[in-house]
Amino acid sequence: MKRVLLVDDNDRYASAISGDLESRGAEVVRVRSAAEGVSMIEQQGDSFDGIVTDITIETQTSGLRVLQAALRTGFEGTVATASTGLDTWIGYFVNRFLLGTVYGCRYLIPKRLIKQRERVVWIRIDR
Repeated sequence: MKRVLLVDDNDRYASAISGDLESRGAEVVRVRSAAEGVSMIEQQGDSFDGIVTDITIETQTSGLRVLQAALRTGFEGTVATASTGLDTWIGYFVNRFLLGTVYGCRYLIPKRLIKQRERVVWIRIDR
C-alpha cells in the first residue's frame, strides 16, 4: 500500500500502526474520528490504496461507520481493522467473520500485541 488512511483516536496505537506502515514505504494520512474517516473516504477515497480503522473510536462501534463508507463508495483498496475485540479467541473468530465477511476487511490487527510490545501484527483473512 502506498497511501493509507488511518482512522484511530488513540495516539499510541496510531503511532505504532503508522510507524509500521511507513517502514514499509507507505504515506499515512491519519484522522481521529469516524466522521473524519467517512468524509475522507467519500471525498478522497480513490486517492488511498488502503484504509486502517480502529473499531472503538469514540464509541464501541464507531469504526463500523468507516467500514460501511468504504463498502458504500466501492473502495477497491485494502481494508484492515484494529480492535481490542480481537484479543480473545472467541472475539477473534466472531470478528473474523463479521469484519472479514460482512465488511470486507483483508487484515485484522489485534491491539493487545501493540500495547504489550509496541509490535503490529497483521492477520490476513483469506476469503
